[in-house]
Amino acid sequence: MNLKYIFLLLATVTVLFSCSNDDNTFHLNTVKLIEYSQKEHLPEQKLYIKAFADDLSEELAKTEEFSSTLPMPITLKMYPMARMNLYGKNYHLELWGETSGYLGRCTINMDNYKIVFPIDMEVESEELSVSIQGTWD
Repeated sequence: MNLKYIFLLLATVTVLFSCSNDDNTFHLNTVKLIEYSQKEHLPEQKLYIKAFADDLSEELAKTEEFSSTLPMPITLKMYPMARMNLYGKNYHLELWGETSGYLGRCTINMDNYKIVFPIDMEVESEELSVSIQGTWD
């Protein structure tokens, strides 16, 4: 009987934490590039990922450059650490190549997710599959 109450308490705490993020700021620390669609057809080059708010044209953050020949998945640190209100705005990530230019995009749509601390959320499109990782403020 005591085990039942412990599980009920843990479930309640989890729900309280997951519902409390609406007004909090998310800090995007890293992006894990899982796959991108044009990998086999690209020349060897340096790649990087940019983060954008859908209502702004300038980038919020950018990853370090990495070689297109590295095996996937690869985890990349964002510079500067992007501050986002994921429940208040829409964001997207874009993959860029130094010689090929724009390679793909995926949207972070919070209507599709319910977040519990800490975050490790996979987002994907036909062109790009990534996992965003970070913390709440």
